[in-house]
Amino acid sequence: MSEDSLQASFDFFGLSHDASIDEVEKSFRELRNLYSEGSLATYSLLDDADRQEKLAALRKAYDRILQSYSHTPDSEVDPEREAGPFPAKSLIVNIDADLQQMPGLFLQQSRKALGLSLQDVAKRTKVRASILQDIEEQRFDFLPAPVYLRGFLREFARMVNVPDADALIDAFMARDKNDKERKID
Repeated sequence: MSEDSLQASFDFFGLSHDASIDEVEKSFRELRNLYSEGSLATYSLLDDADRQEKLAALRKAYDRILQSYSHTPDSEVDPEREAGPFPAKSLIVNIDADLQQMPGLFLQQSRKALGLSLQDVAKRTKVRASILQDIEEQRFDFLPAPVYLRGFLREFARMVNVPDADALIDAFMARDKNDKERKID
């Protein structure tokens, strides 16, 4: 990745090259909301194709910046950044869990592949680490009501970059429902 494309990504977010991951994530959320379908700020300014193009460029810039944080050589690592949720030293974790059959394990492997602890994810998603652990271990008896669980799953999936969050959520919710129905019988 060239320094120019990385700098262009930071410029897209209106941030300097030494911005923290928290600043990048905050800017990403704000811009994503700005270009979202229901945003009043861009409602009459952008048609759907333009809005989708902006969202795609936003995601590409965000991914480029995250990649730069996780691939910084050890000699250039800022100690504060290394202590953050996206460690500079890359971890090799094989994600071999089937998203449909074992969505909890898939989330766990995705989290570990990013080098995140449950506490890292809990801090960023505002979901208790114990609930995240119950999700990973698919302990359905300990999980909250479906309306809350769906939101927790969405945040967890977003945090660990699950490519098809909706499929994961649907698979998890179906397994949760089947588990509860089996206990009623």
